[in-house]
Amino acid sequence: MTSEPFLWYRDKDRLRIGDVNRYNVTYKRQRGANTTQTYLRIKNIENPGIRTIHLLTGPFILYCHVVPCNYRYRKQFYPADAGVNAEVVFENQLKPNQSFNVTLLLNDNSLAKVSNEKGITYDHFQWEIEVISQIVITKKTEVLYDMMIGDDPHAMKKLGHGNLQKALTSIVPDNTDEVSTAQDVFDHETKNHIFNPYLSVDKKTTEDLWNKQPPNPLKPVHLIIVTHGIFSNLTADMLYLKETLESSVSENVMIRGYRFNAGKTEKGVKKLGRNVGDYVVDVIEKEPYRFDKISFIAHSLGGVVQLYAIKYILVTRGVDFFDRLHIQPVNLISLASPFLGILNELNLVLSWILDLGTLGKTGRDLTLSRKFPSWKDVEIGSHKTKDRFKPVLETLPDDPLQTFLGKFERLTVYANAINDGIVPLRTAAILYLDYEALGDVNELKRTSNVIDRPELEKDHHDVESNESQNNVSEVPDSNAANEKSLGRSQAAQNEGKQQTGQTSNSFSKEKLRLQNIQKEFGEFTILNSSQKKLSKRQKKYSHFSIKGADTNRDSLSGSNDSSTESTATINVPPRASAIESALNTLICPIPSQEYIMNPESRKPVIFHDKYYHFDKTKDETDVKPRSLKEKLFGYSADWRLRKQVVIANKYHTGKLNWRKVLVNLPPDAHNNIIVRRRFANGYGWGVIHHLCENLFETNADGNGGPESELANNIDDDDDDDDGDDSGEGKKQEMRESSSVKAKI
Repeated sequence: MTSEPFLWYRDKDRLRIGDVNRYNVTYKRQRGANTTQTYLRIKNIENPGIRTIHLLTGPFILYCHVVPCNYRYRKQFYPADAGVNAEVVFENQLKPNQSFNVTLLLNDNSLAKVSNEKGITYDHFQWEIEVISQIVITKKTEVLYDMMIGDDPHAMKKLGHGNLQKALTSIVPDNTDEVSTAQDVFDHETKNHIFNPYLSVDKKTTEDLWNKQPPNPLKPVHLIIVTHGIFSNLTADMLYLKETLESSVSENVMIRGYRFNAGKTEKGVKKLGRNVGDYVVDVIEKEPYRFDKISFIAHSLGGVVQLYAIKYILVTRGVDFFDRLHIQPVNLISLASPFLGILNELNLVLSWILDLGTLGKTGRDLTLSRKFPSWKDVEIGSHKTKDRFKPVLETLPDDPLQTFLGKFERLTVYANAINDGIVPLRTAAILYLDYEALGDVNELKRTSNVIDRPELEKDHHDVESNESQNNVSEVPDSNAANEKSLGRSQAAQNEGKQQTGQTSNSFSKEKLRLQNIQKEFGEFTILNSSQKKLSKRQKKYSHFSIKGADTNRDSLSGSNDSSTESTATINVPPRASAIESALNTLICPIPSQEYIMNPESRKPVIFHDKYYHFDKTKDETDVKPRSLKEKLFGYSADWRLRKQVVIANKYHTGKLNWRKVLVNLPPDAHNNIIVRRRFANGYGWGVIHHLCENLFETNADGNGGPESELANNIDDDDDDDDGDDSGEGKKQEMRESSSVKAKI
């Protein structure tokens, strides 16, 4: 096939679940040439008719972004004309038959280097273009796209409508002659072909991006295992975390993860954990490197999956497996992981649906359902027959895992305080927090004028340690608390109707009600909220105070009498809806251009960072068995709360020191916390960089990030040093001119 003169490059490709294609595009322009821009067109060439069935096999959607080589996460970025072209652009949902069109400007933002070849000076302009599959569940389907670079966008659009535009979808099962012919047409001279000699394209596939060797293969290697969550995948969803670690950590690290759990996350924690465990052993025993350290990082369901994987290794390979190989456990890190399950965070209907097996064994594991053990199960840490029937999350923290956790240098959990209806604060933070230090978390939801804690995002900042459980409280269950505490008297108070002169009879009833709630919740006593009228949304949240606070008539009526003992009011973090979170995943609120380009516009996302070190294993919590009615149709509040307390207490022993980091992210907080897509989930950048810079040894410049790799992909082929000097001078002149223009 002979290329049209306007077409510089064309690539047609197909992506499956977790697949990523990255193009590092470089254009070499002779100094003095009048070319100032070129054009990129990416089209999703799937048939739009498949939209109706995409919930079963898709979605057949792409994520794309285009970044000039001089964009840096922590530096102000000045587009030449932000109103016309932001230059850093992305499309979160490129649907079938839709196109993503970008003008690539040849300016100082894309100028990577200057070379001199045989007396001719050339400017090298470079961009990173990334195309990612958004398929979620199945491994069998594919999404097809057509990517073109050229100097005539209208001609490229017409070319896309020609014979080569025939869409091939994976829902055609038979390899008929018609399909084979179409396949030949699809592949013929359209896969990664360059038609302009001044253009070069370095295309990297998923395998290229994830199979990087450690920087120094002959030296000891720090192995980092990353694990994804439910309805997620390793290769696309955790790519930002991987590349940020690689570019910012100064250690000799190698990052790997088991990718074949994608599309199978309904198989249950045990099955997923065994897969990860076998993979870790294979990497350690078969890779040609000497590993001396190991760390584990996981998102969402991956947090409990990687714990099971570790326990599975200890049982099947021996509790001294890592000791025998002289591998030191360094970091165990989770981001929004359901250590206590999600039973207590869902309403009765959703809990019952999950318990019936809507999400397979994983749904039953997360709702703390009992099951009959099968011969495939490796029951670990207990020789008691009755323990074999307990929920997997309840027996998971038992030995040998509990003892091995004490060998890690750092145990860290990151938890969303708000906007996460998938894995809320109670389970992600393993129940216990210092609410006095935490402050008013409700304020995060009600207003943007929150107290920023920029000092908590500094590199290796000081972290307070809580060595006593005296001022640590359970994260209360806001739903159960509402049912107990926001009765008619609370509603009347919220409406401004409660009077200070309550009758002694009504006061006695109120006091009795509060005592019953205090008995149930242990360390909390329900208090009346402030006298001001609350919004409808605010009424959903309860207010708690530390046990022992004054609950006399004055405090209940809101009196400010000086004789009344002061009470430290604690506000339960607002609870996000699971349905709301699911919708936010589909319709993701994206960062603004100002957020992406101006670091000063980004507010700190870390607002609580503290060590928790105390022993709760001696606390006895009586979990009464559920009645037959409760087992079939619902769950009692007593059972839900106390079962989670039992699990949380196993994680808080005198030998374990947990670092708990709470973050304030806008929706979709559950995916933002891991930065599932580099720009669409850019609100979570601060979380990932906090993780890298505070839990690992980082580079001295502190500017590491996935973007820093771009400008290093060009080989230095200069023939004349003088050409470099003149080029750098020109480059600096262009930057200064652009900066002045942008500021004006």
